[in-house]
Amino acid sequence: MKRTPVRIPRTRRQVEGLSLIEMMVALLLGLLVVSAAIGIFVSNQQAYRATESLGRVQENTRMAFEVMARNVREAGGNACNSSNSTPMINLLNTPANRWWSRWGVTPANVALGSGLIGIDAGAVTDAINVGGNAADRVAGTPALITLAAEQRVATVVSHTPANQTFTVQNANHGFQTGDVLVVCGQDSDMVSMASAGGAGVGTVRMAGLFQMTNAAGGTTIRNTASGTPGNASSNLGPGGSVFTYGPNASISRVQASVWYIGNGTDAANGQSLYQLNLAANGAAVAQEIIQGVNGLTLTYLLPGANQYVAAGAIPAARWPEVTAVRIDLALRANVGGGQINRNLVQVANLRNRSL
Repeated sequence: MKRTPVRIPRTRRQVEGLSLIEMMVALLLGLLVVSAAIGIFVSNQQAYRATESLGRVQENTRMAFEVMARNVREAGGNACNSSNSTPMINLLNTPANRWWSRWGVTPANVALGSGLIGIDAGAVTDAINVGGNAADRVAGTPALITLAAEQRVATVVSHTPANQTFTVQNANHGFQTGDVLVVCGQDSDMVSMASAGGAGVGTVRMAGLFQMTNAAGGTTIRNTASGTPGNASSNLGPGGSVFTYGPNASISRVQASVWYIGNGTDAANGQSLYQLNLAANGAAVAQEIIQGVNGLTLTYLLPGANQYVAAGAIPAARWPEVTAVRIDLALRANVGGGQINRNLVQVANLRNRSL
């Protein structure tokens, strides 16, 4: 039997891929997904930068207010003065000629000023120049001068006015030649009478401002006429009279500062808040506290007043009466092509005038 072969027809196997249209649609969808991811990343980055800049502004403000308010609260104060009533005798030569030495009265009873003086926006002060260089005061901005005794104290063992000499308990007081110091305490005669159970008349408590003229180290502090500016008198009493400080009187270094708006060291951040501090022999050093300060407004409160006023509205004789300072800071931070602006206000009360 003859077999007839059966032919099975071949079928062409077709391999099908993506068409051009499908490929373009897939690419478009992928591009949309990538674009969305990039957009989310950029948005998060911008939000992070904005949050970081805002945090920087808040941190700068907190630091500025803390340091500046501390200076204001302590203005005019010393280790013996809790009521702004202790007489301050200024022994320096020509104390009216320097911003950091206008505190108290001269031995001839010439009034010099208080521990806090405001400079109006349009006023000129010898404390800092107005100009275009870094750290120069910006024209049309106010300033504030504060004078106080530092908290670090050397305790007096004995005082010999005839030799212009104080003897203190500890040689590690940290005072240097040329430092401007404040001494305060009771008259030695009054201390003796009080310890003996007696009563006396006269000045019980005084404060004196002088320059240390001897070499640093040791338990001796002298107030001779040498140095710059030097001391005009060795007598620490009113009207040039002799006043002998008793045991446990206190000696502190003068802390003199000027707060002002100056040209910043970074041009991108514009203006900065500066603190000018007194160093030895009348030298002053400016410190940039915070950058990005658009403005500073300072107003002051007098006893019995119901509103704060600018420095120009306060008579010179009434600066010792100022009880509080209102500090208004305008700050900004750059974020990309925009800015974050904040205005923050704080009131600082002078401790020795509010009790």
